[in-house]
Amino acid sequence: MGASTPVILRVATPDYGRVVIEASNGMRYETDLGSFSAVYCYPQTRAAWNEVTPDSSGYALVWTSRFEVHIDQVIALASHAESTQQTA
Repeated sequence: MGASTPVILRVATPDYGRVVIEASNGMRYETDLGSFSAVYCYPQTRAAWNEVTPDSSGYALVWTSRFEVHIDQVIALASHAESTQQTA
């Protein structure tokens, strides 16, 4: 990953198949990852979906099922992006 690639600071799972990440570039991305559901290690339950953390570098999300998506995939598939910066 390049020097300009943001890292994942926080992740939330508001619904099964969806993630919201806050990134170091000051943006929040909401993404439906359902298009990956055919992948064999895609989490099969809501409980399994919640078992996600950023990897040690912050460039990917990793589930306990070994399903993994990279930050560039989350950003590319985002249905909504907004700034996390407060305006004065």
